[in-house]
Amino acid sequence: MLIPIAASFRVTLTAASAAASLYYLAYGLFPLVYGLLADRYGRVRIMRIALVGMALADLLSALSPSLTFLLVARFLTGGIACGVFPTTLVYLGDRHPFNVRQQAIANVLVFVALGTATGTILGGLVANLLNWRAFFLIPAALAVMVAIALGRIPESLTARSTQNPIGQVAIVLRHRWALWLLALSVLQGAVMFGFVTYLAPALEASGQSPAIAGLVVASYGLSVLICTRLFGRVARVFPAALLLAGGALMLMLGFTIAAVGQTVPTILAASILAGGAYAFMQSTFQAWFTDVVPDARGTATALFASAIFGGAALATSAAAGLADAHAYRTLFTTAAILTVPVLIGGSLSRWHYRGSDMMAEDQGGNQIG
Repeated sequence: MLIPIAASFRVTLTAASAAASLYYLAYGLFPLVYGLLADRYGRVRIMRIALVGMALADLLSALSPSLTFLLVARFLTGGIACGVFPTTLVYLGDRHPFNVRQQAIANVLVFVALGTATGTILGGLVANLLNWRAFFLIPAALAVMVAIALGRIPESLTARSTQNPIGQVAIVLRHRWALWLLALSVLQGAVMFGFVTYLAPALEASGQSPAIAGLVVASYGLSVLICTRLFGRVARVFPAALLLAGGALMLMLGFTIAAVGQTVPTILAASILAGGAYAFMQSTFQAWFTDVVPDARGTATALFASAIFGGAALATSAAAGLADAHAYRTLFTTAAILTVPVLIGGSLSRWHYRGSDMMAEDQGGNQIG
């Protein structure tokens, strides 16, 4: 919806792209707050409060009288929305041991995929047939419904943290794996979320309508759905490091295809491959995040979310000028190059990581098979 927003306020695409950049920036800045609160007050309570706040912020987005107001509303939305999904991962980490956690997260991603596909299609159709403002009313209503439904979900936190916030962060930063993953997450967020933002605008810049662009890029969500179902079978055969590497390769190939030309077939292929990367690479990272520091799982997962969406915000902002100049070949080529260190560093690191469950057994003197 970036191009319709730009047209509505009579501004450049670069200016309108700040709506995405600021959302990602806020999503990256505030997860730590929710992680600390979730470790102290419970996962479900924090998710419900964040969902209600998100609904109000989406309503403000729909009523924005100017671009400046919209940018503030999107920043506010991102700063509240980041209390939902990272906390969901923490909840899954509480309830599932590491050896089955990735499959549990993959099952949740089925519904994430359905939401992504539906939101992308509706975003394009509503912006084309009605107005971009009307779309924001949909997630606002859904957020309230989910907040009510979560009232039936049992809490997962058994022992509430008594550490002060600085102490909780210090626990995370003392782990070498946490420090490495935080650094890698910035780059991973840039390629998995930041540059992918420009697939739809690239297609619209070639002359396609927002509705067509939305339908094409919605294949991302459908790909996540299909690949997530496939993931369960593949994960029984291949180790997590190869799953991560396969996802990164798909993302790199997708960016390469998008760089060749911004047509319906190329953007469709890039979107499908990006969806596959999310199912294989992103789910592997997400399961990994929840395990590195089990004593401060909420805080650790929040820090990783901050790193990921901080990287997404940097990439979205840095690439806005290229998008405004329609230099999409350069934009997607850069994205493909930046995916290489994620592929190499992520897969090699995951190969050497053993998991907290196995580490605990090893420290207890048990044989590790």
